[in-house]
Amino acid sequence: MELPVNYNKLHHRQKRAVREAYIKQQDGLCQHCGALLTEGPADEIAKLKVTPKLYPAGFFNNPVHLHHDHNTEMTIGAVHAYCNAVLWEHHGE
Repeated sequence: MELPVNYNKLHHRQKRAVREAYIKQQDGLCQHCGALLTEGPADEIAKLKVTPKLYPAGFFNNPVHLHHDHNTEMTIGAVHAYCNAVLWEHHGE
């Protein structure tokens, strides 16, 4: 699979396949914090506070998210759900 791809043009099944391709490409590490995606985010990220009520119901139910650029809509990589929240809330990404 050729990455990146346009996030908004993906069906939910395609998003899963793209997320899995990034996980493989990233050797199972979070694109943002570098920690294993099968474990929690790195300590320096986990200590940052996020506001759960800002996110849709179930946002944190899936531990790994497909991160994308909200301006270009192109995918960036696989990240922890918490890292995704930190990227949006703390960095506007």
